Amino acid sequence: MFIQLNNNQYRISRNMLVRFRTDGVINHRTVVVAKVLTFRCGNDLIYADGNNWLALGKVIGSSTDVGRLCCKFKRRKGYKRVYGYRNVITMVCFTKIIRV
Repeated sequence: MFIQLNNNQYRISRNMLVRFRTDGVINHRTVVVAKVLTFRCGNDLIYADGNNWLALGKVIGSSTDVGRLCCKFKRRKGYKRVYGYRNVITMVCFTKIIRV
């Protein structure tokens, strides 16, 4: 299944779990609604035309993804630089596909 959420496209595996970056807006009580682009129903591959299909998901957890975080400093000088980034990664389990 391929979905579109916040102008990004995601491929969802068979266990219906997806990890995506958030901006801190989504908390553990939020139901995530995404537009379905294509999905498989039995042996048929269904291409969603327009905004007719929606996927409903539930947030099951979040973590912080650290990418190459390093620090430079000089002792007794007050000089400190931090390079890298931290992203909030949210795990969502999609349970239903509905037609609007």
